[in-house]
Amino acid sequence: MNATRWLVAALGLGFAGWVHLSIMPVHFAHAAAHGLFFGALGALQLGWMLSALIVAAAMALRDDDGHRGDGHRTDAWRGAALRAVGQTIAGGAIVLWLLTQTVATPFATSPEPIDTATVLSKLAELIAMVALATPATASVRRWRVAAAHGLIALIAGGAMWQGGLVAQQRLPALMPAPGHDHDHEAHAHDETAPTPSLLATVHAAQRLVRTLLVPSAYDWQLPPGFPPPRVPDDNPMTAAKVELGRHLFYDVRLSGNGTQSCASCHLQERAFSDGLARSRGSTGEVHPRNAMALVNVAYSATLTWAHPQLDRLEDQVQIPMFGSHPIELGIAGQEDVVLDRLRAAPRYAPLFAEAFPGVVDPVQWRTVIQALASFTRALISGDSPYDRFVYGGETDALSASAQRGMALFLSEDFECHHCHGGFNFSVATVHQATAFDERVFHNTGLYDLGDGAYPHGNEGLYEVTHIASDRGKFRPPTLRNVAVTAPYMHDGSIDTLSAVLDTYAAGGRHVADGPLAGDGRRNPNKSGFVPGFSMTPQEKADLLAFLHALTDETFLSDPRFADPFAPSPPPARVAALTGDAAR
Repeated sequence: MNATRWLVAALGLGFAGWVHLSIMPVHFAHAAAHGLFFGALGALQLGWMLSALIVAAAMALRDDDGHRGDGHRTDAWRGAALRAVGQTIAGGAIVLWLLTQTVATPFATSPEPIDTATVLSKLAELIAMVALATPATASVRRWRVAAAHGLIALIAGGAMWQGGLVAQQRLPALMPAPGHDHDHEAHAHDETAPTPSLLATVHAAQRLVRTLLVPSAYDWQLPPGFPPPRVPDDNPMTAAKVELGRHLFYDVRLSGNGTQSCASCHLQERAFSDGLARSRGSTGEVHPRNAMALVNVAYSATLTWAHPQLDRLEDQVQIPMFGSHPIELGIAGQEDVVLDRLRAAPRYAPLFAEAFPGVVDPVQWRTVIQALASFTRALISGDSPYDRFVYGGETDALSASAQRGMALFLSEDFECHHCHGGFNFSVATVHQATAFDERVFHNTGLYDLGDGAYPHGNEGLYEVTHIASDRGKFRPPTLRNVAVTAPYMHDGSIDTLSAVLDTYAAGGRHVADGPLAGDGRRNPNKSGFVPGFSMTPQEKADLLAFLHALTDETFLSDPRFADPFAPSPPPARVAALTGDAAR
């Protein structure tokens, strides 16, 4: 094979590699697996191009093909190996693309689109493939070599296709979001679609590579359809940290006055909410907001009701611990006292030592914070009747009423899924394979005190951004176990799920009199997803049946998350808590 053919093959694969890298962000926006694959393919093709250009330059300088005399045998073997690699990359990519046009496509519900970029890249790969498979030798040997290289292409393409199908089954985190089809051209012309940056693409690739190549030491026991949550590099999950965090979560010694624990406001049988309209701190101070349920908090894009920059549990847990407006656990000013209490408790010495081996004095605030974050990150729920129906194939897991309610929930008439979609029933969801975070906040028309204002001190996103249009915007919480987390909304001002549905059907809430009087239905900042809708009594009953079917009774009494100081596991009280009148 002479220098000219090396040059043609190098330019062909180099061009294809450039195309694949240029469209990588669009593929990442569809699914992490697509972005990683095309990024790796582009990098390999460009890397092969550089190697082939070096070979072509060397041959041009020598004016031979590297095959003459004993002194060139090593060069011949190197050239043959490089040709085989190039044919694997070029031919395999073509065969893989042909397979995706005719049979099942990994990580997508439709074939790879035939667009300008695809045609140009396949043409470039075909030119490289022909150049590599056409040695300047006798015609008999030429066809034998061409057949051998064709076989290499078939094997390589088939292996990549089969590998994608296996990964699709083994790694659900790589799958695109439900309903996200593989239509790049439509996506490219959709003005509402996200425009990913190169830096965001690189970060997404780093997260995915870390997920695939660095297995977690923690057994998540994830439900079907659940991807692994994100875990910060400086606080990897371990079973020992989770167990230590469980003890700390339930320990009243972790408050300034020794009267409250994290669990005081986050009860397991209520999906780790507290059943109060507004929580009370260790000093009796009433908080302005309802305690959010901690169920599946590991998947929350942001934390608390309305803080766009707060996205790490390690940062969030410090707010109730050390915050003073309002006071919750009230540790500020009592830091040494609280740590001394923990050091004096006999059960903590082995727990801290196992969770943080090698640390000379493991009882310190850094380790306490990391253990609490690890425990709350482990609170994953996904064994509801809905899950057994959708993922487990149990056709009788959902009643006929609940199935009708699910259809209404997913319909465009009721709009529920626009804010509470995906496996976690919240669009404000992230996980390890999420390429681009969506930090979503909505005004649902609960109040309008004039010019879109909400009650002072409880104005949502506006309190962080100070942008007038952000008044009344709050994060959409997960609806998993929603039937046991009454009362509802950011201030606990709606008592029952039935009343919540009535509010959304009305397109917001009209407060007739009192200090909060105003027509929230006309709030200028209200989300377009709360337009109001007509709802018959049967449709309401069906929607309620579906929402109750999101209750995971196993999670609400799982001993892994229960109070370690209790003499025995607490009895399940799910039946008493799922009624609309429950508090």
